[in-house]
Amino acid sequence: MKKTKKALRRAAAGVALLSAAIPLSTGTANASGGFNVMIGSATADIYGCELTGESCEVSVGNLTDWATPVTVSVDGTLLGTITLPGSCCPGFTGVIWTPEKAGKHTLTAQQGIQTATLTVNIVDYNSLQGILKRYLGINTGS
Repeated sequence: MKKTKKALRRAAAGVALLSAAIPLSTGTANASGGFNVMIGSATADIYGCELTGESCEVSVGNLTDWATPVTVSVDGTLLGTITLPGSCCPGFTGVIWTPEKAGKHTLTAQQGIQTATLTVNIVDYNSLQGILKRYLGINTGS
């Protein structure tokens, strides 16, 4: 019985440590009417929108208006405009962003009266967190 309680306590501690390591602040979306901001790595690696100097593509989803362009900004500074094809579903590209500064950044997309935001936490490429992420695949919660 004593060994079982000890094993359960160790297991609970292990789960707590693993839970603490899972990043909860990578991205949070705030969208009205389903309109949303999406990000994806624009480079061969998987670290776009995670590390400084690594490019990512910022695009939008759940559009209802395929004619009005979408403006994209980062921390209030215009990044670019996404021109839509005029009708649903043929491919369209997003805007490429290469973060230069570590920290939290807010990506905002606006189309007419619709606005969507996404907050991302960028880690410095040469920081300990960046090195662990790149070389060991360890996500340090950024």
